[in-house]
Amino acid sequence: MMKLFKKFLLVVLFITAFQVSKAQYVDILPYAGYQFAANVDVWYGNTAGRLHFNPAGNYGVGLDLVLPYNDIAISFSFTNAQTSITFRENFQPEEELFDVSQQYYMFGVNKEMELDNDRIRPFGGLILGWTTLNPDDPDNPARSNVSKFTVGLRGGIKFFISDRVGLFARVRMLLPVQWAGGGIWFGTGGGGTSLSVGSSIISGDVGGGLIISIGSK
Repeated sequence: MMKLFKKFLLVVLFITAFQVSKAQYVDILPYAGYQFAANVDVWYGNTAGRLHFNPAGNYGVGLDLVLPYNDIAISFSFTNAQTSITFRENFQPEEELFDVSQQYYMFGVNKEMELDNDRIRPFGGLILGWTTLNPDDPDNPARSNVSKFTVGLRGGIKFFISDRVGLFARVRMLLPVQWAGGGIWFGTGGGGTSLSVGSSIISGDVGGGLIISIGSK
């Protein structure tokens, strides 16, 4: 499935590169935000329970390539977060497991809406890409990384202070997808206890930052 997604991603990148030359202008979007907690049912070794991803701050950068028709923008964003995960077996105390760094690489198509005040532009759209989870387990440094296809929604508002500079705020829902027969799997690298996630993780974040516009409007 990941091979199929990589082929699809190459097509998306090719189309995006082709559209860059047609972009009316480009918004560069450095940002910071807050990632919500998430819970998911798991198997930890031979024990069923619930995995908890703790909330955390995050940061990243995005690009919106605004096309000269219908206020459509092609978007790309990279987000990084450092969090930790805990495990709770049914009716048992919560157990600290290990820290995890999360990276989201997301592409999408946005619709930017025109208002009477042209300095304010609400936007929303569909995003897709992949999520990489990198465990930092001092008891088992060989524990493997995980990458999963991810879909989501984003929406927010841009406020331009001038033609070139502005501020924005946005919210996202993110859903790393677990295909049938699959699941997130932190391998043991030959030792330790395996951790497998058998259902999808529903996550999300809020954030905001600076807008720097390049090109003609």
